Amino acid sequence: MAITWTKLAYEDDVITKAVLTTEGDIIYASGADTPARLGIGSNDDVLTLAAGIPSWAAPAASAAHKDLHDPEDGSDKLDTAAPAELAGVQASGVGSSHSFARADHAHQIQESMADDHIVTVNDADAADGEVLHFTATGGVEGKTPALLAASMALDDIGVPDAAVDFDLQQATDLVFMTVANEAALPAANVSVGQPCFATAELTLHVCTASV
Repeated sequence: MAITWTKLAYEDDVITKAVLTTEGDIIYASGADTPARLGIGSNDDVLTLAAGIPSWAAPAASAAHKDLHDPEDGSDKLDTAAPAELAGVQASGVGSSHSFARADHAHQIQESMADDHIVTVNDADAADGEVLHFTATGGVEGKTPALLAASMALDDIGVPDAAVDFDLQQATDLVFMTVANEAALPAANVSVGQPCFATAELTLHVCTASV
């Protein structure tokens, strides 16, 4: 079995809590191996040092020197950076530049049909309820659902995965699934009620059982 011995310090060798008498007190060394208490100061005081001893004091008034650093006509003007093009999405970060931006500093937003680039609105007449449509340059414009439907075929949307409600609307120019003849009628992946037209016999067939 391992045994550990710990030395207990005498009171004269440690700083006891009795040194601190008021909330906000600070302990400092008034000399070598000599702890002392610095009592709490007043609100807004700052910690200062005089002759090696810390104390609380009212803050000194700040010198007026803002105009010296004016980027336009200051004698010690700050560096200002030229605006850069916003060519794409950028991650937020502090940056590494040692210059500032002026209040009227403006970035160019550059749209593009490329990964992570910015999209802008190219249609001042876009209206409520319209659908966004990409332009060739990477912007967006508004299109009514009718205009969008006119430029998009039904087979571009994809295969439905649930029942489609036509709301009693007429289906025009509709052609049933066709096979060459009755012998070619599908024997799998068919649902009850599915029609199929055999072109050789000119006969219409409907699936009545699917097990």
